[in-house]
Amino acid sequence: MTDTDVALPATPSARWSWPPLFALLDFQFGAAVGLMQTAVPYWLAKDGLSLAQIGVLSATAFTPHAWKLLWVPLIDLGPWRRVWYCVSALLTAGLLLACTLISEPTQHLGLLTVLLTALQAVATTGHAALNGLMANTTRPEDKGKAGGWQMAGNVGSTSLLGAMAIWMASAFSRQVAGISLTLLVLATSAGIFWIHEREDATQRPREPLLRAAVARVKGIVTDLLRTALSRDGIIMLVLCLAPVSCGALTNLFSAMAGEYHAPEHLVELVNGLGMGISGALGSLAGGWLSDRMNRKLAYALMGGTTGLCAFAMALAPMTPATYTWGTLAYSLANGAAFAAFAGMVLEMVSAGAAITTKYTLFVAASNFAISYTTALDGRASGFRGMGARGSIAFDALITMGGICVVIAVFVLFLRKKPQAAVATA
Repeated sequence: MTDTDVALPATPSARWSWPPLFALLDFQFGAAVGLMQTAVPYWLAKDGLSLAQIGVLSATAFTPHAWKLLWVPLIDLGPWRRVWYCVSALLTAGLLLACTLISEPTQHLGLLTVLLTALQAVATTGHAALNGLMANTTRPEDKGKAGGWQMAGNVGSTSLLGAMAIWMASAFSRQVAGISLTLLVLATSAGIFWIHEREDATQRPREPLLRAAVARVKGIVTDLLRTALSRDGIIMLVLCLAPVSCGALTNLFSAMAGEYHAPEHLVELVNGLGMGISGALGSLAGGWLSDRMNRKLAYALMGGTTGLCAFAMALAPMTPATYTWGTLAYSLANGAAFAAFAGMVLEMVSAGAAITTKYTLFVAASNFAISYTTALDGRASGFRGMGARGSIAFDALITMGGICVVIAVFVLFLRKKPQAAVATA
């Protein structure tokens, strides 16, 4: 066993992080995703783009969340996760402003897509650095709690800030909305200075720099492959790639508002305050639940609940009332599923040389599922002219298909006992 195989004890000068702080620090990620998930689809639909076109644009812009594994291992090369987070937050703020300064986005879809994709790339890099800090600086007994708070901040800020952008654009302009989000990201990201990253003294270079760097890279690759190719790692990848609880409809709800005859103020309220509160409450509940049962089973149960909410919404009349309760119920269940997912992953990656990379591997797999499900949901709107109802029904069906995969995995491999974290086995 090497020094990278066990969790590191806190050094005398190190301090454990306060779990609720991770909710605040995820606002930079929430602002970027909220703009793309809520504000941009609503604005583009209002400007005349079809739901299918918006779905493709959204799926393209969100691809960095799946491909970030190509560059995130750089974060694990040294004890610099705070630096990565700070740089990413600054770039996120700048790109938020750039995306909202385009006066006629439908006339510049290519440029808008490039900027939105770059925004998601830098935001998800900062998010990955924050995940590494969360795994490295929280007490072992606080993993579920930290995951719940982080997801509460993630889901809550995504909804609130996305709707805030819509409101600011309606009251003033889209440019004012971008400036407001930029300032908010800069203010909340300052909380990173209250995070104290712990460094393992045994990992300090005791040989020439190049040789030490090679050894560090080798340790990262070894730790990553050992986890990913293990029995538990393969099972986890299957669960992440399956459309279990993608919450893909949250990327399209604001664009569906017109078909439900929902007025603009209702869209702002439901997609903002409503989804922010329901998503945050769901996240806290999901984090609590995942600490009290098999986390993979909790993830499947919350995914099934999300699918049932979509089924109910698809069968209900297309009225503003249906839009309201359907969106909020879906958000509540999806927030719980996201928190269960975070606890499930943290359980596996809390130790080793590749903490950030391992967490990112599973998150990237999950985000790939979100991306392809979003695109398929958008395409489903054209089935027999069903529109929004077709997208919602398809989301429910594909979610249930993913649940069947999880149930099969659970019955075949996990029913005897919950699996321990691979890195500490």
